[in-house]
Amino acid sequence: MSEKDKLRELEEENRKLKKDNETLLQIIVQLKTTLDRLLNHYVIEET
Repeated sequence: MSEKDKLRELEEENRKLKKDNETLLQIIVQLKTTLDRLLNHYVIEET
């Protein structure tokens, strides 16, 4: 495998990892929103 092939593979892997990272960040935002809603409903409203 040539250096150019290795570089292409690494660049492709990097793109995939960036996409996965963005997906995970979106999931974290959704989870935070859900957690905030649950806290408001079950903890803050009951006090």
